[in-house]
Amino acid sequence: MRTFALKARRLGGDDELLKELNDEQRSVVTAPGGPMLVIAGAGSGKTRALTHRLAWLVQSGVDPSHLMLATFTNRAAREMLHRVELLIKSEIKSVWGGTFHHLANRVLRTYGARVHVPPDFTILDREDAKDLMKSCIDQSGVNLYKSRFPHKGVLVEMSSFTQNTLEPLDAVLEKRYPMFRQLAPEISRVIALYMEKKRVSQVLDYDDLLTSWLGLLNEHEDIAGLLANQFQHILVDEYQDTNAIQAAIVDKLAAKHRNVCVVGDDSQSIYSFRGARFENMIQFRDRYPDVREYRLETNYRSTPEILDLANHSIARNTRRLPKELRAVRPSGLKPAFVSCTDHYTQSRFIAEYILHLLDEGRAMRDVAVLYRSHWHSLEIQLELKRHNVPFQVRGGLRFFEQAHI
Repeated sequence: MRTFALKARRLGGDDELLKELNDEQRSVVTAPGGPMLVIAGAGSGKTRALTHRLAWLVQSGVDPSHLMLATFTNRAAREMLHRVELLIKSEIKSVWGGTFHHLANRVLRTYGARVHVPPDFTILDREDAKDLMKSCIDQSGVNLYKSRFPHKGVLVEMSSFTQNTLEPLDAVLEKRYPMFRQLAPEISRVIALYMEKKRVSQVLDYDDLLTSWLGLLNEHEDIAGLLANQFQHILVDEYQDTNAIQAAIVDKLAAKHRNVCVVGDDSQSIYSFRGARFENMIQFRDRYPDVREYRLETNYRSTPEILDLANHSIARNTRRLPKELRAVRPSGLKPAFVSCTDHYTQSRFIAEYILHLLDEGRAMRDVAVLYRSHWHSLEIQLELKRHNVPFQVRGGLRFFEQAHI
């Protein structure tokens, strides 16, 4: 009997695809497969590396429908897939791309009945979830006046945290809500009622999407095997901000081919309040002992002075993956730390320093003021107004434009 081995076909030359990449990015894009941990420092071109990796896989003959791209937002997935289409000059609409919740929704519409999720289920947004939780509080008979019972929004957060971290309610209360530990039985009863109401009404909140997906993979080996076989390559962006249930789903889906590429920076994890675990990155080698590690350390965004400060700051982190960012941009001003006695002094300094920059010939569009929350900006806006400095507020209304002012 004669046997034939079909080699992967290429849709175009590698040179065209790789010419815009640096050596670090090129190593990621052309990696042979298997478990990959890409430690991508800030401004190092991780999005470019990830999109070119996808393009390289398609160009190497991998069927787009066998690729899964998990991103932090659906918009990010759309933009990355559009870039891939521009690179390879071909449509790849069959790629499974989007957030974990988006991908879970697709899976459950097809296979959800196996875990008692009807194909026409409705998804609750956060406000609807809070309203449903309020009805559960009322129905449970909890005496809200006898004890300081948590608000409906806090209860939704508790429920979310237990699902995303795969931890029991008692552990979540102990770590995040110790002030409510004595109310654990009542809280458990309300959340159980919340879960039952959702089941009866055939609705899922965002957390249920992931819980049901993982339950499907854990409880039904045939479906788990089918999906694991389908996804020949799995790519995960912003892996440092994944939580326990998302990491578990990735591991299940990667069980067959083990071609899983996770990209992120443990030093940029900012969503622990939602249950994100930067440990998913640090412990990736424990779950995949044969992992290949790649580092993107060439920074295109910042000056050497800023990177020097960042490198010295994160060097003190006790749990981290080592990296040393190197700047491409020329030298600039050193970062300055200005100590102010109060927020009024801080706002006055900001306004006067902006005037100083303008006097030196800087353009208005070159100046930005960052703050943690919009309410922090009130005094800054007042000071800018006093000094006749025009400004725009992005992501919200200016103080003087708000309806109640």
